[in-house]
Amino acid sequence: MAQASIIRMPGLSQVPEKTPRNLRSTMDTVLVTKAWIAALKLPTFQRPLRVNAKLISISEDLKHNGGVIPGILTIGVLAKERYLIDGQHRVEAFKISELDEGLADLRICYFDSMAEMGDEFVSLNSQIVKLRPDDILRGLEGCIPGIKHIRKTCPFVGYDNIRRGSSAPIVSMALALRAWFISIPEVPVSGCGSARNLAERLEMEEAQKLCHFLTCCFEAWGIDKEYSKMWGSLNITISAWLWRRCVISQSSPKVTRLTPAQFTSGLRALTANANYMDWLVNRHLNERDRSPCYGRIKAIFAKRLEADLPRKVVLPAPPWAASSSSQLAESMGLGT
Repeated sequence: MAQASIIRMPGLSQVPEKTPRNLRSTMDTVLVTKAWIAALKLPTFQRPLRVNAKLISISEDLKHNGGVIPGILTIGVLAKERYLIDGQHRVEAFKISELDEGLADLRICYFDSMAEMGDEFVSLNSQIVKLRPDDILRGLEGCIPGIKHIRKTCPFVGYDNIRRGSSAPIVSMALALRAWFISIPEVPVSGCGSARNLAERLEMEEAQKLCHFLTCCFEAWGIDKEYSKMWGSLNITISAWLWRRCVISQSSPKVTRLTPAQFTSGLRALTANANYMDWLVNRHLNERDRSPCYGRIKAIFAKRLEADLPRKVVLPAPPWAASSSSQLAESMGLGT
């Protein structure tokens, strides 16, 4: 395929010999065939294809405009293989049209690794449309070792179709990272940064700690649909906050240090408390629900653990989570 010609114009300088990676590309308008389109591969970070009315409309337009594919298709070349980085839905519309040939503006980019290609995918699509946080994280998985480690260690963490079947992921990667980083400050509040920012902050040591916590959650809550509320942002964030201060470290000398097995027992007790499960419905990680949520979790944990330990269990009592006795009674199922 011929490379695009460089036209010199007054006031513009020649392209330097050493250019940034994102300039290692060519552009041209070419005639594409059905076979060439079919040979394109989809990178692992590509978003799921959704055939909708707009896509069908594009396929009908192609039949009447001579097969001119709209926009620019971005193709990534890695180890002599061609990958479709941007234009997946337009290419699918071409396939549906059943045309043998079509015209397309192609941008061909050359990469040294799949991680490099994923980073280009995120940069390109972030400029065109607002990507979902999980779409960004999927694109960055190849270049962020911590995310790759989470996916390998915790296969129940994913990007799409969360809790939509027995084989689907239980919790999204974006939610897991957000809950983990929100649990770091003394007051767990939203606003810990963008998905990309969280991914770039994720050192391998933190990823390993997060996997340990998530594995205990999975052991306690599993994939049962009736326990899906346990994987919500509020419950998992407050649980992570407590894990940091009772398992990873001891927030104060008076606080009872818990083993992962003991903490998992407390997590399991949450699902056995119907009052707490009902209370979680339509609750969110905000100032209104944060304090009563912790009060309930704290009371349920203490009740379960004191049945197993020969001493009184003392859990953190942060100023932001002052709970009334009636709230504690309700969390233990002793009142309303």
